[in-house]
Amino acid sequence: MLLLALEGVALLVLGIGYGVAGLSESGDHAPVGYAVGAAVGSGLLLLLLAWATDTGRSWARGPAVTLNLFPLPVAVYGFQAGAWWAAIPLVLLAGSVLYLCAHPGLRSPSRERG
Repeated sequence: MLLLALEGVALLVLGIGYGVAGLSESGDHAPVGYAVGAAVGSGLLLLLLAWATDTGRSWARGPAVTLNLFPLPVAVYGFQAGAWWAAIPLVLLAGSVLYLCAHPGLRSPSRERG
């Protein structure tokens, strides 16, 4: 699924960018390392799930749905903090992936490929 791959690439880029920015500053690097590890790991997992859903593996839908539920509360806090410019893309992307995972054509393991 293209949207999962897009999420995965975005998380990889954000994680690497955050790592470069955070490690270039002096101070405690442990929190930066954890955040970078989580972002890069999640990005790689989303890329794996994108490949799995594209090849028709039914086991990939559950983790894809779970990972796309996490951005929704983050977006709510973003709206409350006035960062609507960051919250709207989160809701649109996560909501689109959740819709596509629930779509009957994608839930069927025997869907025909065109």
